[in-house]
Order: sequence, then structure tokens, then C-alpha cells
Amino acid sequence: MTLPARNAFYAGMLALAGFGAASARADMPGTEAVLAVETLGAGDIHLQEANLQSVESQSGYQYAVSATEGGIDVDYVPARSDIVTQPMHRVEDRTAAELTARFSPNADLVPFAGAGAYRGFMDYRSVWLDEYYRQLFSGVPGYSHVAPQGWHAMAGGRWSYVPGTAILQVTVLQQGDTVSPGYEPQIGALLLRGRDYLRTTAVRVSTENVVTPTVRSLLEAGATCTTGRGMRYSLQQSLNWAVSDTLTLRVVVAGVHEQPAFDAASASLSLERDWNARWFAGLSVRGYRDNGEVVDPLIESDAAPALRTMSVAASVRWQGERLAVRLEGGPYRTRYETVALGSAQFARLYEDRNWRHLQCTASWKF
Repeated sequence: MTLPARNAFYAGMLALAGFGAASARADMPGTEAVLAVETLGAGDIHLQEANLQSVESQSGYQYAVSATEGGIDVDYVPARSDIVTQPMHRVEDRTAAELTARFSPNADLVPFAGAGAYRGFMDYRSVWLDEYYRQLFSGVPGYSHVAPQGWHAMAGGRWSYVPGTAILQVTVLQQGDTVSPGYEPQIGALLLRGRDYLRTTAVRVSTENVVTPTVRSLLEAGATCTTGRGMRYSLQQSLNWAVSDTLTLRVVVAGVHEQPAFDAASASLSLERDWNARWFAGLSVRGYRDNGEVVDPLIESDAAPALRTMSVAASVRWQGERLAVRLEGGPYRTRYETVALGSAQFARLYEDRNWRHLQCTASWKF
């Protein structure tokens, strides 16, 4: 991490810690601090993220402030057919901050709003492609370095139209992202540069309902419009079932369609058992598949081919009066369809990987 980014992140962490300490001294009710640390690694890629959040709840409002620091460690290795670029080790950092607020949280109608910003690459795919295009075109007229960054703002409302039984929520989001673009060479002209700024507008609607005393459902629908892409629609159904006093089952099924021809579907199943409301143990399984982002396999493209993933995670949680600690981990497998011959230079990026996932979360209520 660069020194300015590191200083900014730790300053944010200290500010949140100071806020928590001040809240404790002032005996402010409903104040909670949450620290989450997560890692995801395969042979050539390692991802890390730490998030610190402070939440304060009062009778008239609730707000949360968070600071995030993430790291992406990539061993860039070109495909066998690529005789131009060279192996390179890349380490990139990302810092982010966010503020969200809810007003009159105990009322039937609860308005909310939030905003945030980040600096740095959002995923390892962006880092890999940035290195590929940098080595291929650095120094060629038309190429320029971009520092990824972005912002978002959202607002909405939550309405308990049947108090204690049915809740409707609507969220509208605006987002702007400066990204590292792709490039294409042109004969007798500057490089053809892809979009380096994306604007996104999204609307999400959800309804949460108590079906029976032991069953609660959540149905979420969304529509997203991003610069240069077709409209994306999503639908997700979640079901929580208290099988017994100590056993809870959760099922989630989701689907996505993006014009003109991208489709994705996922399903997950989670089971959690508790002992005396202190110790909790869980097991979850999730599967995902899509038909890829490649429009024409005969044309060179860095778009992702069809993908299938499977993950299994075991968790253990201890819940005290004020302190709670949760540990979760397990394998995560990604399997891509064979990259088209015209895009063989991206075969290393879209190769099958077996990941290891670990997450630790601790929360403290003041």
C-alpha cells in the first residue's frame, strides 16, 4: 500500500475507534463496532480485505460509518501463445469509505440515504487486464495510465405496510467508476481506447414477509443500467425457516438477465445450529453458473467465457452479551468454459482455480 493510502486508511480506523471509545464514555445506547477480515487465495492470486464499521442507533436515527482496506496480489503469467508480454508480480491496494443513515428507524416509514467512495482496483481481473494492456501498448500513442476510483450515492425508503408482518423497501442508486480500459490497435491511427468512465443507475425493490411464525421470506427485484451495456434485470428469493428452537435453514435462489443474451443463475443452502444461544455452528453450499459475456467467439475479446462455481463453507460463532465472534472458511471452485481461439491470450486469466476462503468477524456493543 502506498504511504498516503495507508495513512488515510489507518486515520479512518483510528477515527472510528475513537468514536467508539467516546460513545462508551458517554454511555450512548445502541452503539456497535464491527471488524471483519477476509482472505481469498488461489495459486497465483491472493485477495485480502479488512473493514471496520461503527453503527450508532438512537430513537430518531441510525447511522453507520465504515472504512475498508483491500489488497490484490496477482502473479501475471501470459498465455503460451503470447510472446510479447512477460511474467510480472503485481500488488494493488484499494481503500474505501462509506456513510449510511436511517431516519426514524422505529417508525412504519423509514427513509434512508448513503454515499461512499473508493480508490484502487476492484477485482483481480481488472489488475490482470491492466498489466496485459500496459505491457502491450505502453509507449504507443493513445495509451495512458488510469488510476481506478469511484463513488456512489443512494437513497430510498422502507415501509412496514403491515407492521411486524410485511415490509416494502425501494432503493435508488447512482454510481460512477473510473476504470482501466482495454485497447485495440488501428492501422495508421491512434490506439482505439475503451471506455474509462462508467455511469450506473440502479433501482431495487424488495418485499419481506412473515409467512408463518417460523418462516420469513424476502423477494428482491432490480434493474441496472451501465454505460455501454444492456439493461440488467435481477430477481432473488430468500427463505428463512426456523426448523426448531435451535435449527435454522436458509435457502436463496437468484437469476440475472442482461440484454442482449447474458443469463446467470445461483442457489445456496445454509443450515445453522445453536447451543443455548451462545455457540452457533453452520454449513452452507452455493452454486453459480452463467453463459459468459462473449458476444462473438470469432472476434478477439477480453470478455469472460461461461463460468460455473461451487463453494462450501463451515462456520462457528460465539455470541456474548456485548462481544460476538464469527469464523467462516472453506473451498471455492471456479470452472470456465474453454477460451475461444481468437482470445487465446486471455487463457491464463480465465483458467480453472481452486480457492481457499477465510473470514473472521468480531463485533462489540457499547
